Amino acid sequence: MSEALAAGASAAASTPAAASATTRSRERLARVRFYWVVAVCGAVIMALEILASRVLAPAFGNSVYVWGSIISVFLAALAAGYRLGGRLADREPSLAALGRLVLLAALSQALLLFAGAPLVAALGRWTGGSPGGTLVATTLLFGPASLLLATVSPYAIRLAARDLAALGDTAGRLFALSTAGSLVGTLGCTFVLIPLMQLQPLLALLVGITTLTALVALGGAWRREAWSHALAGALLVATAVKGVRPAPLPPLTLYAGITPYQSLAVSDVDDRRVLTSNGTLHSATMRATGEPGLAYLRASALTALFAPRMQRALMLGMGSGSVGTYLQRRIAGLEVDYVDVDPEVPRLARRFFGFADGPRSRVHVDDARRFLAQSGERWDLIVADTYVGLSVPFHLTTAEFMAEVARHLDEGGVFALNLAAGLDDEFSRAIWDTVRRSFPAARAFQARGTSNVWVIAGPGAVGYLPDLQARARELDRRWRFEPSLMVLLAQEVAVGDMPLGEPMRDAFAPVEHLIPVGKMRAVDAARWRELRERIEAAATPAPPPAPMAK
Repeated sequence: MSEALAAGASAAASTPAAASATTRSRERLARVRFYWVVAVCGAVIMALEILASRVLAPAFGNSVYVWGSIISVFLAALAAGYRLGGRLADREPSLAALGRLVLLAALSQALLLFAGAPLVAALGRWTGGSPGGTLVATTLLFGPASLLLATVSPYAIRLAARDLAALGDTAGRLFALSTAGSLVGTLGCTFVLIPLMQLQPLLALLVGITTLTALVALGGAWRREAWSHALAGALLVATAVKGVRPAPLPPLTLYAGITPYQSLAVSDVDDRRVLTSNGTLHSATMRATGEPGLAYLRASALTALFAPRMQRALMLGMGSGSVGTYLQRRIAGLEVDYVDVDPEVPRLARRFFGFADGPRSRVHVDDARRFLAQSGERWDLIVADTYVGLSVPFHLTTAEFMAEVARHLDEGGVFALNLAAGLDDEFSRAIWDTVRRSFPAARAFQARGTSNVWVIAGPGAVGYLPDLQARARELDRRWRFEPSLMVLLAQEVAVGDMPLGEPMRDAFAPVEHLIPVGKMRAVDAARWRELRERIEAAATPAPPPAPMAK
């Protein structure tokens, strides 16, 4: 170790030959402290990068723009931190000075712990959740901490350099140690911490580890670094209290948590129970009856009109399970398979929405496309409800996916999907064009009072209006959907004059570029407005009864 590092550990000796056992022990301790700082800071910076997507998701989704912004900001911070760390290391080459930088990094992370949620929400409103806004938010929230943590590597090389002839070997060992720490941080956060911990205690853990690492670097220099030790101690206490204390849930919220795939929340709003994904309204059911609580969910009854003899249905994307349940309550003997990539979704459906597994309701935790590719079964109805807000899995929008769906439709079967923003934006039109080119027939129906459009495609979608009207009247007498099938059928959108564009394919499906961010947020705001109107109506006192005649 260099003289500067040995001095930082109070391990100075008059000559190497006269070094005492105590001095050698202090040198070994200084070396351990030094390696700890290098490895742990490498782990923290990568864990922070993985966690950034969960912090940003409620306001910005989980798109390629989010990940592109995260990677870009962290790379830029690494470059700037390497430059800054090199300059500062030449100016004050001591482990204690490095400890102060690590402590500043802990304070930057503490901002996320104590004020992250309102900051993300405010930045989302300010930037409109746009791709450029995502980059701005990532820079402001994660730039300072990642830059300060990046100063460790050049600082470490400066402190460890003793012999110019072996400088390359020294740098290689330290970079290998830092990279090994980064690997542990990446794997640990991805496969252990995020699946097992909620966001607040997870952030508290990272702040605590960074603060302890700063104390390790500061060592026993109590007099020279008294304020640093005091600040680190106060931060540790505040972080421990914040991490242990459960985060207060917003009003009417029954559950809020993060998963490896999204941020989920369950709330009670008036007479409905609501599920949100990454801050976007995903599903709602009536608490008293379990019926769908949003108009577009009830419009899923159209699938029964085009597959009136359905016996088996497949729901790709489970949500609260309300669509499958809505159909099962009216179609006797209907079996429904649910597929969702996130195991937390079916758990929430069982816990909060009254969903129950059984012989007629089976849940499969898997990616929708992978499930289809590995299955040899066929269904009368396949519904894709995986296009939630700004987080759209591109591989479920392409012609190759549609071909996989078609392969699993039974004779006369129907494929259905919901387009939240209607048909007059680029993203919806791209999916519509892909569906039209993939199936022998495709139709579109507007859900009353909403911008949502249900697309019904497949062999079962071939039909003529007089025959469909007669079928709708017959099925309405039997099944009693609300609104009725006759009403839903009347909402068909004229698509004959729409020009047919090129389909999206696995090789090119730029869904994030096509999604109309402003319109999607307006759609979500309209859904929430529908719920708020019901609350206001329920809160309005009824007029007093008229006096009875004597």
